[in-house]
Amino acid sequence: MPTGLAASSKMVKPTIAWMPVRLIHPIVQGSMTVDDWLHQAPAFGVQAVEIYHAFLSDESLPQVKATLSQLGLRVSQITCAPDFTNPDPAVRAAELDSMKQRVDWAAELGATAVRPTAGMVHDGGTPQEAIQYAVEYMVRLAEYAVPCGVYPCYENHYKDRLWTREDFSFLPERFLQIFEQIEPTPVRVNFDFANPLMTGADPVALLQRVAHKVHHVHAGDRLPGEYQHSVLGEGAVPFAPLLQILKSHGYAGYLSIEDGQAQGDAGFRKSLTFLRAQIDAVWSA
Repeated sequence: MPTGLAASSKMVKPTIAWMPVRLIHPIVQGSMTVDDWLHQAPAFGVQAVEIYHAFLSDESLPQVKATLSQLGLRVSQITCAPDFTNPDPAVRAAELDSMKQRVDWAAELGATAVRPTAGMVHDGGTPQEAIQYAVEYMVRLAEYAVPCGVYPCYENHYKDRLWTREDFSFLPERFLQIFEQIEPTPVRVNFDFANPLMTGADPVALLQRVAHKVHHVHAGDRLPGEYQHSVLGEGAVPFAPLLQILKSHGYAGYLSIEDGQAQGDAGFRKSLTFLRAQIDAVWSA
């Protein structure tokens, strides 16, 4: 089973997972089923999938688990979008309860990670209060999750596909303000390669700061300032130095392709080919 933080051998290669960003709306809206999506994975040679939280429910969980077992697929992470920065304490409490349910799902499916966000930008309150809320609720989530074998992995996040507003911590400076407070805690990091390009930031410098806490990775690509994902290798993400940083920290976890590009299955195949070649080049060096 891949683990995010340093493994016993630095030569263990990460495992590629599939986060089907381009299929989120079809699945959530019901024009495609989770089973339909999962059955596509073996044809791509994918060993693991990342599951968006809205794909699951308590009722659907047994069927999803059975399909994963049938297909021999692992789950790298359940990707969630709690609004912990909400100024309403009742909303924050409800978001924490929902995240505990998602931790239970992760444990049931054998995933060691859930992705919490800080939350959306809200009117009212101060940035300092929002930071306090995000830190407090991620730490409280970790207190519940870690005994279940699941780590909350805070992301340098831009905007959830179902959100109406940007993430409160989408600027790297704000992300690091929160990170510095959760750094001594069991909360870990889901590092997104492409999100820093939304703000003109350097993903290499950001990863160097947080690499020791990375437990899961979103291997996305995009052009600077563009929300639309690119096929991996066709955007501006500097994959080689990012992967070299991960290797130097003994990273042996998941590299989950954020498959939000506009070329469909053909584009995903190109992304897989590119990332496999990059992993081979870096881990064989």
